[in-house]
Amino acid sequence: MSARSVSGERNRGFRSPEWQTGPPTSRNSSSDKAPYKRISEGGPKPEEEEASGQGLIISFCLMLLVGSGNKVFQKLQTLPMYNYPNFLNLLTTFMYIPLSFLYILPVAKFNLLNGTISPEQLSLPKTPFAIMGFLDCLAGIMQIFAATYLPGPLLILLSQMAIPVSMILSKNMLNATYRPYQYVGACVVAMGIIVVLSPSLNDSSTQTCQAYDEDKYCSICEDITEEDTCNGQVSDEDSICHWDTAKSSSVQLLIWAGVMVVSCVPMTLSSIYKEKALGDTELDPVFLNGWIAVFQFAFSIPLAVPAALAGQPPIYPGELWGNLKGGLKCWVGGDSIDNGCNPDDCDLAPLFVNVYLLFNVSYNILIILILKFGNANILWLAMTIMVPVGNLTFALPFMKDYGGSSLQPTDIIGLLVIMGGLCMYRFGASAWNRFFGEAEEEMENDDGTKPLLSPVTEEVNRTRRLSSEEPEKVGGIGRVGKSF
Repeated sequence: MSARSVSGERNRGFRSPEWQTGPPTSRNSSSDKAPYKRISEGGPKPEEEEASGQGLIISFCLMLLVGSGNKVFQKLQTLPMYNYPNFLNLLTTFMYIPLSFLYILPVAKFNLLNGTISPEQLSLPKTPFAIMGFLDCLAGIMQIFAATYLPGPLLILLSQMAIPVSMILSKNMLNATYRPYQYVGACVVAMGIIVVLSPSLNDSSTQTCQAYDEDKYCSICEDITEEDTCNGQVSDEDSICHWDTAKSSSVQLLIWAGVMVVSCVPMTLSSIYKEKALGDTELDPVFLNGWIAVFQFAFSIPLAVPAALAGQPPIYPGELWGNLKGGLKCWVGGDSIDNGCNPDDCDLAPLFVNVYLLFNVSYNILIILILKFGNANILWLAMTIMVPVGNLTFALPFMKDYGGSSLQPTDIIGLLVIMGGLCMYRFGASAWNRFFGEAEEEMENDDGTKPLLSPVTEEVNRTRRLSSEEPEKVGGIGRVGKSF
């Protein structure tokens, strides 16, 4: 978020802390100027402090609940929609267009909300929005496919790799400078991801029962665990199963984990491009998101063809239209595929997909409201706690039928390491300064106000950390983010 003023989110479009690489600051100074004026010398009244404290607690709990639900249902929606990731990507992207323009059109036409969408904004060239939409489209497609084929707990942890990825790109493209504790935190996060993936890295090929004709007999053979029983399965005197080296699920997992990590690249590039292209242009966040969604959806249509070929199983161009129609049918609860290794089971699709959309929209609205009217530090803390909450939710006993799994030692160790890295990266300034005896800097903006989120910004010192965004989750509508 730009640190020029309290309304910094309007200077360059909305900046969620999920996209902000600089950690938050809660320090105040006697030199603070408007609009960060102090309360009267007598301090706030007790009832005002109590009301403020209650509001902060409610905001924190809502953000934690909605954000964690967003993470969990981001995976759950893919379970009944397993055969239709392309449709799911198009649907979740398209939904933001009418929702955004239900706000944009009346606000712009009737000059509502103190003219937050000005004629100057409406007359802006749409090329920057198209470029950001294309980059977010690439990220969104990769992330929705990765979400389909990766376990839920791993998906939540892998999204944290956006921190080191964004640091590398921002440093090289924006000449961003980071504090030592941020480098340490990012490296610790990367180490935690390696710990979580280590079982797959060391996994050797195993023997399993496989069908000669997967379309007909996959469901029969895949549940057999003994070699003699497997080889004894026959139909019309022909064997239907054979005991052979498994198609390594570990290799597939590593491939999709790599796709998830690589998706952070276009996501970060979109953020960096916005930094350079829009500069100090005042933009309403919903206006920005709405136009990006339009172009993201437009690019997603032709890119659905190559994306479908990456699916499991691949969908060829001649089959794509039928697959999209099957996805629409599945969304309303109807099955289309009744053979193969993954037949449709769409009964829960209307619930899971629509609940995810509800959580996602609510999550984005909460981010905007908390940044605009509340305390950004609450958002940072909630976002950090969401990681273990979402991850551990999948370990609950009743989640085993919904993509969950029991925790392995490497899962627990990796989660603890990642949490340590996140805490160091986001909240490590004071601890680092105390440990190494460094003085904390009092940073001010050009107008004398304090930065809202990041203590180090381009406006204060060109050689220090730019206030670019941390693309930590997301995918899809990158600005407000279909947070992953």
